[in-house]
Amino acid sequence: MTVVGLTPPHVYVLAAVYAAWTLPEVVDDARGSDDGPDLDANSRVVLSVAVGAGFAVAFWAAFRAPAWATFGGLALPAFWAGVLATLAGVALRWYSIRALGDAFDRSVTVTDDQTVVARGPYAVVRHPAYTGGFLAILGVSLSLGTWPGVLAVAAGVSAGYAYRIRVEERALRRELDGYDDYCERVPYRLVPGVY
Repeated sequence: MTVVGLTPPHVYVLAAVYAAWTLPEVVDDARGSDDGPDLDANSRVVLSVAVGAGFAVAFWAAFRAPAWATFGGLALPAFWAGVLATLAGVALRWYSIRALGDAFDRSVTVTDDQTVVARGPYAVVRHPAYTGGFLAILGVSLSLGTWPGVLAVAAGVSAGYAYRIRVEERALRRELDGYDDYCERVPYRLVPGVY
């Protein structure tokens, strides 16, 4: 069975969207940061492995999917919904990173002069950059066009972010003045009213 997201011209659209998302991430990651102690507890590794495992299943399913595992007649709308979800997720992620400013770091760390950021998307949920990342990743899996792929990515991303958020919040509650009060004011981590 041919999957829409893996056939021209759709595969080129998906590749361009994926590149527009990941290249800035790689460039930003290469800049690195050594501000403050590393409190990460390997959560970056856990998140990467969990997301990678989900994507491995999603790509395997996209290439090997039997007809029952695909979106069938909804494949084209699902592809475009996935592209839009990816773009929206990337936009939310970078807006959130920008709102954090100097407090953003790819590792869990707290500096002496760091303060709680409660403006912009951080007034709605505590980890909007992760919400954006989650939406972007799910969008790519949706564009690949199989139910097993979407479910595998959702499971992997959920597990990875759950661990990452637990590590990060434990560190922030311990190291950052005012974070407990912030958690009281903004009770949801990723999705308002849900989690």
